[in-house]
Amino acid sequence: MTDQEKQVREIIIDVFEFPHVPYWFTIRQVSGILKKSISGGKCLRPLAALVFDEKYNLMGHIETKDILAGIAAASRSGSVEHQDSISAPKEETLTALKELSDKPVSILMTPFKHFADPEDSVSKAAELMLRNNLQILPVLENQKKLVGVVRSTEIFEYLSSRFFLA
Repeated sequence: MTDQEKQVREIIIDVFEFPHVPYWFTIRQVSGILKKSISGGKCLRPLAALVFDEKYNLMGHIETKDILAGIAAASRSGSVEHQDSISAPKEETLTALKELSDKPVSILMTPFKHFADPEDSVSKAAELMLRNNLQILPVLENQKKLVGVVRSTEIFEYLSSRFFLA
């Protein structure tokens, strides 16, 4: 009997388990949604929101690290002193942060460029994610219909169990 590798469809996370927002939501709104998922105990790692267009087509995702990078960039642009600009912002920094919070999430989101098929092997999805530094990978059926996402968490759990803990 051969050791059959799992397929991506066996470790898919339903897309509706992740927060999802339209691309025009502000960064403030998305930050609030992500904070609620932390405090509400519905926190999936990576902490991310999927971003959709008006026809509910998946455009990309935004993670907490993307928002933090935006905060850091806005803080640097509004302050001469870079080192403590986030912890003790000056008035100009606060203005830059306010402007950032009102911008659409689409300016900080990461567009999806890579996708898995439900019939792909978990190893193939892992390689794709590693080569492209991805924590989540959308899964498209027939290269069109979004059926879910796979996360590095489930891939690690499966592959480490298969090769190290068997």
